[in-house]
Amino acid sequence: MKIIQKKFLICFVLSFSIFSLLFFPPFRALGQETLLKVDVAIIPKILARGESGQINLRLTVPEGVIVLTEPEFIIEFKALPPINLPKNFFTATDLDLETVDYNGRECLKLDKIIKIPFSVALDAPARTYILEGKVKYTLFSPKKGWCLRTVSKFYSSFSTRATLMKKRQAL
Repeated sequence: MKIIQKKFLICFVLSFSIFSLLFFPPFRALGQETLLKVDVAIIPKILARGESGQINLRLTVPEGVIVLTEPEFIIEFKALPPINLPKNFFTATDLDLETVDYNGRECLKLDKIIKIPFSVALDAPARTYILEGKVKYTLFSPKKGWCLRTVSKFYSSFSTRATLMKKRQAL
């Protein structure tokens, strides 16, 4: 008798699952979607020890969605020993990002590339590294009436050479 009940229960669960997938297609929760696209580039891609470089971030959001300034907008970097950043996180104020007023809400104007300088340590071994970071932000959709605080991760690779950066001599 218990075997028949188990088979019935399994058939019921499978039937319900198939029915649900057919009539209610799977959807992604807002928290699972990446609504802020982060394009990252490290310039130059190959650096000598002691050389300075720049991390360029371009942030884009879908049409009709804005990035609020409060709660804080933060760009964080995972610690990477050969890179010397001024600090491991940056706020909108640190980066001098422009703000605009949208119906009484202060939001970020993300039309420009965000540039963050860094240098490579003098003792950095020659190899390829992966820079990891994340952007913590709050999105607001005035038309749909939702607000979401979430995170978008980003990655970019760069390489170091075994040679030291030569200082230019004054003329």
